[in-house]
Amino acid sequence: MDAASLRADHASLPWRVSNDLAAWYVVAASSQVREKEVLSATVAEREIVLFRSGETVHALDPHCPHMGAKLCAGKVDGEHLVCPLHGWRIQGDGRVAGLKTRVRSWPVVERMGAVLVFNGPEPLCEPPAEQPEFFWTAAQSGRIYAPFFSLTANAFDTHHYEAVHKRRLREPPLIEQPNPWQFSCSYRSQVTGHHLNDRLMKWLSGNDIKVTMTCIGGVLFTVSSVLGKRRASLLVGMTPEGDSTRVRLMVGSTKRGLTATLSRYLYTSFLKNDLEPMTGIRLNPFTGLSVDATIERFAHYLDALPEAQW
Repeated sequence: MDAASLRADHASLPWRVSNDLAAWYVVAASSQVREKEVLSATVAEREIVLFRSGETVHALDPHCPHMGAKLCAGKVDGEHLVCPLHGWRIQGDGRVAGLKTRVRSWPVVERMGAVLVFNGPEPLCEPPAEQPEFFWTAAQSGRIYAPFFSLTANAFDTHHYEAVHKRRLREPPLIEQPNPWQFSCSYRSQVTGHHLNDRLMKWLSGNDIKVTMTCIGGVLFTVSSVLGKRRASLLVGMTPEGDSTRVRLMVGSTKRGLTATLSRYLYTSFLKNDLEPMTGIRLNPFTGLSVDATIERFAHYLDALPEAQW
């Protein structure tokens, strides 16, 4: 690779995407939002509160419209969140019982064992489809010191798969963009590494791994993996925190117990390999090199996504 062939415009670095894209954000695992409890969360660097009434999870602004008390200190009574200061009763849609005032509420769905909140008054795109054939459990989540758009773009950087993950593509990837909100990459790969997780993947898959990754709204993506006769699924949620990112993972396995543990291990081991090279990155996806065509196309997709209308 000759540096003279790069088309990078250093005056434009670092490349950036808004931290406030209009999108579905993973704010918690469904198991964290228990009945009779109020949970504080964040969506696109804004605080919200979550509570469950019956089978439905609701998301509200964090302060009571009366005197601004923090609703995370309130309690749930039936279909209402009760303010801890004066007992105002707030419904899941934000209406205050007996009054015309209201609290802002946000669209909420539960998918793949996670609670997703759209950061706008009405969803502009569909959330990912439910996958009821899998059992969903939360994997470890944490903060990564890299902007969210660098992490999502890295997932579609097919050039780094062999260098970092020891996976060689068997054929060119299939790229699809069915609408402005979704970007999908499907590929087949074989294992070239020799670590424990590499040998395990090679044995499980017969050295033929089929993967489809779909990004929705820039901050959320799903991964469908086929390893021989075995299948697994992953939901990845990115929450921007300045130039860092809170990453939440939900792993889908066809069985509980050992199968679920194995799926979590393989996914998290694969993703951990990106931590060191991605930390502190100033990503430039526009190199002009043919090997970077997929990540450049994905970066254009990210650049075209709209910001939230709060």
